[in-house]
Amino acid sequence: MEGDAIDLNLIPFGFNPKEEVFHDVYDVPRGKKCGCICPSCKTPLIARHGDVKEWHFAHASRTVFKKTENECKFSFYVSVRMMARQIVGERLEMILPAYNGCVSEYVESYSESISVPFIVTEQQKIILSNVKVEQNLMGVPVDISGQVGTFSFIIYFTHPSRDIPETLYNPADTKCGVVSVSLGRISAVFAESRRNNGVSYQDILRDFLVNDIESKKWVFHPRYRHCEEEAKHKLKERKSQLKQPHIVRRKELPDLLDTKIKTVLSSGDALVARASKKLASYQCVICHTVWQGAEHGGGVCPKCKTHLYSRMLGYVENKT
Repeated sequence: MEGDAIDLNLIPFGFNPKEEVFHDVYDVPRGKKCGCICPSCKTPLIARHGDVKEWHFAHASRTVFKKTENECKFSFYVSVRMMARQIVGERLEMILPAYNGCVSEYVESYSESISVPFIVTEQQKIILSNVKVEQNLMGVPVDISGQVGTFSFIIYFTHPSRDIPETLYNPADTKCGVVSVSLGRISAVFAESRRNNGVSYQDILRDFLVNDIESKKWVFHPRYRHCEEEAKHKLKERKSQLKQPHIVRRKELPDLLDTKIKTVLSSGDALVARASKKLASYQCVICHTVWQGAEHGGGVCPKCKTHLYSRMLGYVENKT
């Protein structure tokens, strides 16, 4: 073992060419009597049932392994993938993860993005029937295919040297569900389960395929595009409800200022005009003459010809 994971040079499943099946190292006799070969380079394996390391298959000859080292670099994952195909049978139950999405758009006038999340499917358990392995669909060899109700369904195993083919992201059959199962952390699952439960690799792998959520990912779901379009429509509605603020552009600024100034000046002139029309009653303290005149400039005594001795008695009601 190496840290919290099984050494990837230790092969958990070997292929028996006579029986044409894969065997768990816990289900075969130790040594060369196991009758298994490497799934990558096809050379004989030996089953090591030791007391220190986890039980595993190893190449019978170190010399042969050195010659095929590059070819056998991913023997661990190849053996796991082949055994996974073998144990599914004709019917498989699997817990699948939820599938969520989100559409967003940047609104420049608000200097921020608005988003609308959407749910394609909740976490659920499916039953895959009419299971077939290693089928060539849409020109791509897939690990497992079957039916979920009336819909086609594909399971594709990935590992460090095996990525998802581009074709599966946009399948010709738009009613087909596609899920990938990553085998990247299976070595850690093997190590942890063996320490705690002492069960075989085959039983651990079967439980992993059914219950492990973390390693599963939706590649294509028939309802995704419909849910995405609905979310885009909601996003458009939300955007239209936003009040778009008016942005004053540089070329508009002189005209705007000129308009504001004219408004202020015209308002001031109106106030002066209204004030100048207001009448007041005056009296000269020297000659006691009484007269009426404008509030501003109307306080000159008509007899003495000066405003120095006039005083305002009050305002006169303007009936005009």
